[in-house]
Amino acid sequence: MSPDHTVSNLIRNCDIIAEIINKRDLWDTNNIDSANISMGTTVCKTICTPKNTYIPKRNINKTNFKGETQLHTACLKRNIERVTTLLALGANPNTKDNAGWTPLQEIVSYGHTQLCELLLKGGASPNIPGTESRRPLHDAVISGGIEEAKLLLRYHADKDVYDKYGKSPLDYCKSDEMREILMGSHESPYPSKRTPDFNQTMDKSFIMGQDKMMVLASNLRFRSRKALNLVAAQHKFKVLTAYRSTVTHVIVETKLYSDIAESSVDAWFAIVRGCWLLNSKWITLAADVEDVFNMDFEAFEVSGAPVLGVPKKARLNAELQQPRLFNNCFFYFALSASRNYWRIGDIYLNKDDLTKLVKEGEGTVLAREPHPEDLKDGTRAIPFHTANDASHPLHECTHYIIYMPGKSEPRVKYNMQHIKTLPLMWLIECIENFTLIDPAYLGLP
Repeated sequence: MSPDHTVSNLIRNCDIIAEIINKRDLWDTNNIDSANISMGTTVCKTICTPKNTYIPKRNINKTNFKGETQLHTACLKRNIERVTTLLALGANPNTKDNAGWTPLQEIVSYGHTQLCELLLKGGASPNIPGTESRRPLHDAVISGGIEEAKLLLRYHADKDVYDKYGKSPLDYCKSDEMREILMGSHESPYPSKRTPDFNQTMDKSFIMGQDKMMVLASNLRFRSRKALNLVAAQHKFKVLTAYRSTVTHVIVETKLYSDIAESSVDAWFAIVRGCWLLNSKWITLAADVEDVFNMDFEAFEVSGAPVLGVPKKARLNAELQQPRLFNNCFFYFALSASRNYWRIGDIYLNKDDLTKLVKEGEGTVLAREPHPEDLKDGTRAIPFHTANDASHPLHECTHYIIYMPGKSEPRVKYNMQHIKTLPLMWLIECIENFTLIDPAYLGLP
């Protein structure tokens, strides 16, 4: 290879490296002189940059077998330079690993204040619940991290949140100083608004990354189904006719002159999982855009299914990475074995549908009927969606026996603090309202 060719290749490779580390105009001597930096020093620094500086932007949020992203790994290794680079390239700071921890939650317990601030400036949310529904502020208090607690509060960490045992960060305080900080007596120049140092594309606080689109066509009219299949072929996404846990968007028909969808099993699945629930008008516009991922899905989100505001409420719960509706809830279906279907309004449900709905909502289905005496354990977990309200009638209720009114309903019905026997309609009302409903609202004891 000729010397000229070698030099040419070297210059081209240096240009690539310069692009990656944002050193523009590497060969502009005027720029170098104005910065009082010699050509030799600049080239040396560029070429001698560690190999791990190069990070492909594609699949930057790809996870390993532990569910950890590159950002998780860099944080655990306390590699500030790599964390900075990953955030600058658009790594999502709110991705959870298999244990349910975000990078911020991982690092708070270790007392690395500089990394915590770097993540928060890069768009990390201080309020995402992790294992046992603990937030980063819980972990900062438990580990005695005074500076970490101050930092989290400066970025608007919520003090009035509760873990699975019903404890707030204040309940874990071991020092008067930490207690004063949490109770607000510590004076600190908390900013009224978070202003990230990185550019806007880095701020992914409440965005669920979706690399693929899996659309469920729910009882669509023939014309809508045909149009959806054409759009799917155009944008290369898959259309399903039956619900799967991989579904990201559910398309439904809405009522005439309204944006309300009728009750359906598919709509219930979308709600408990937090999927997008879109009206069929989306299909027409999707055919005219280049990239469906850049569309404003919220403009086509149904207002209710049928309860107003619930589809958005459920979706935001998922985007905030909060536990689903039936978190820490256990269900036993005391339903007649001689029947295959149960009717709720115009909808027929089988045992498999009910089991899937509970599991998609992060609930547990029991094979044996629970006995109240076996559940008297002070360490029982509190359901996430009642944990913040100690006055809620279901605040400590974790076990539910579900029955269908009629001849086969249980003779003994429990109405205790930790276990209740309730009709199937109560379960459906909980889903349609995306809340654990006080049985009294339905006229139940």
